Amino acid sequence: MLAVTGIGMVSALGRGVVDGCAASRAGLLRIAPLDEPRLFDADGGGSQAPQGHSIPWVTAGFSGLGRLTALAVAGLADLALSVEVRDLSRSALYLVAPSDIHRRILEESGLLPEECDARREVYTRRLMPAVLKNMRSCMPPAIQRTLFGDAGLFEALRDSAELLRTHQVDRCIIGALDSLVEPQVAWSLDQLGLLKGPEHPVGVLPGEAAAFAVLELPASAKRRGTSIEASINAFHFESERFHRRSRQPALGQALSRCVRTTLEALSDRGEETGLIIGALNGDAYRAQDWGTALVRLSDLPLRTTRQWYPAQSVGEIGAATGLVGLCMAIRGFARGYAQTRDVLVWTAGDDGGRGAFHVKAPERSLRKEGRT
Repeated sequence: MLAVTGIGMVSALGRGVVDGCAASRAGLLRIAPLDEPRLFDADGGGSQAPQGHSIPWVTAGFSGLGRLTALAVAGLADLALSVEVRDLSRSALYLVAPSDIHRRILEESGLLPEECDARREVYTRRLMPAVLKNMRSCMPPAIQRTLFGDAGLFEALRDSAELLRTHQVDRCIIGALDSLVEPQVAWSLDQLGLLKGPEHPVGVLPGEAAAFAVLELPASAKRRGTSIEASINAFHFESERFHRRSRQPALGQALSRCVRTTLEALSDRGEETGLIIGALNGDAYRAQDWGTALVRLSDLPLRTTRQWYPAQSVGEIGAATGLVGLCMAIRGFARGYAQTRDVLVWTAGDDGGRGAFHVKAPERSLRKEGRT
């Protein structure tokens, strides 16, 4: 079990996790035209700008490494409002960057220069130092790792569990960040037929976000008197052998195994899970994957469980989806509108990665359930 003792977030809905999750709960949206690409409109006889969920007060003027750095620094600034991040000498810091699968697919097809491996190398070498420099942390993290995509998030969770169990660090900070509104990424989505537009009503609205969570052992957090916001009790990750554009049908195999393995690790096998936060984003392929996964999971009590989708509020946010879902669950616990103490979060990347983790509220949240 991992105790979550702090969260931070930045999204199109606000500068912090409290404002952003409250705006999502209220059904607010901040959708605006993007600069690129231009989408053909047969009815209008011309072109129009695609729509998306951008964060101009954070990322305007930045691209690539600079954009990811700006997102991470903004998310960490929100985390720092409730968690001490100046001295990280007994901490591990993980940054989960985009999988970049959409540009990679176009590179393999010869429609873009082959630069994905070079970008990943730049992020591996330079993202962490750039973020730490902007944090002005007086004591850097004892362990620093940059990972990628949904696989990176679950690798960070596994690493954190081991590091904390063996007392190599006192806490682990995991951050996930992604931007699909960056012009070349949005263009790639359009070229792959994934971007919502006048000629493609079933598709995604791209977004960008960063989310952070601090993980500790429950006993250590209690000993220090640190408030526990939630616990992650089980998690599992698998990859399909194909990506979104491999012409393979979405049959929910890996996703159903992830959900089943996660829930069967719980003492109640998911009986008390009253909310699912998932990665549906407007893409019919992903909806089919989840729908067929539910059929495979028909022996578990999930078909009538309430569901939330981060993409409905902040757009498709790629690698950040899982941790944004965690933040939404925790704020739902804190304010009482989750109406349950047990939440399942699942992720699904276009690169084939599938994952799930279970979040449980602290005991104190029971008295607030049902309030808005």
